[in-house]
Amino acid sequence: MPAVARGARVLTIAALLGVLAACSAPPSGVPTGTQIGSAPNASAALPPAPTSTFPGLACDALVPDAEVASFLGAAAAPQPLTVDDAPVLQDGGTVCAWADEAAGTSLTVRLVGEGVDHWATFNHWYEHTDWSASVGEINGTMCSDGACSVHALDGERFIEVDAAGVDDPNGTRTEELARTALAAAPVPAPTAPPSSSAPTSRSCATALPVDTAAAHLGAAATGASYVSTATPSYHLVQDSLQRVGGLDCRLLSADSRELVRFTVLPGGAWVLREDSPVGAVDATGSEHSAHARRGDDWVRLQAPGASEETTRALLAELLG
Repeated sequence: MPAVARGARVLTIAALLGVLAACSAPPSGVPTGTQIGSAPNASAALPPAPTSTFPGLACDALVPDAEVASFLGAAAAPQPLTVDDAPVLQDGGTVCAWADEAAGTSLTVRLVGEGVDHWATFNHWYEHTDWSASVGEINGTMCSDGACSVHALDGERFIEVDAAGVDDPNGTRTEELARTALAAAPVPAPTAPPSSSAPTSRSCATALPVDTAAAHLGAAATGASYVSTATPSYHLVQDSLQRVGGLDCRLLSADSRELVRFTVLPGGAWVLREDSPVGAVDATGSEHSAHARRGDDWVRLQAPGASEETTRALLAELLG
């Protein structure tokens, strides 16, 4: 599922959305590669997949097949979810994706409850401090380079719609699809918070100290430091990860090269289950991707350019 650009800002007031006022890169396909780390085979030993706040909501009910065909073309087909969307599922959300790979068009809809908090974070990134915190009819629509993103809050439901390759320069069609999805979505049901049997470090430098990483990476890590993966834009995947107490960290060299990137998803070891709703946990491209269970948590680490041995060693340090 291709990434969605968010460079330009087109803010519209959409009365039909009925939204409140107060964002992963969106998931991409996960190619096959080398798996590193512990991936238990016994699904029974792993925590169950999270419970959705929209139980029983099917993607074809959220956005009917006819709407998808009208939006993307008749050849569009449902796409499997990947581990990139695991934080949204851990947050009790629902994710649906469609694409026509030949035409280069795609659509991803992410829906979560607890929407007021997500809307507040969305506003924080765009500094819309002049917007009311009461019930209103405002949404954020951003289009750039053939892609559009719509964020909206309706009652307790927060929706993120990402579209790419569609002729929709002002986001009007993407907004209409968001209206369709919101109209089909039920009121969210309460869910229990995610479990985690291992403490989650709320600091990148605490989880994997720079000096510890540098000892394995050598001279390349001289002057390295952590930076936030968050950019001046909003992504629901990133916000959900923060909400469930997770970490997404990048260690950069002095010349801004990425040396290490790791994710900690509390209670997320269910991604390793054979019946997991997300795709297989594989390597990304030609780089080693180390992943492991840490209690009930799921940990993934990548070290671009590093050897498999170094990647394993860094993972071991992260696991403590």
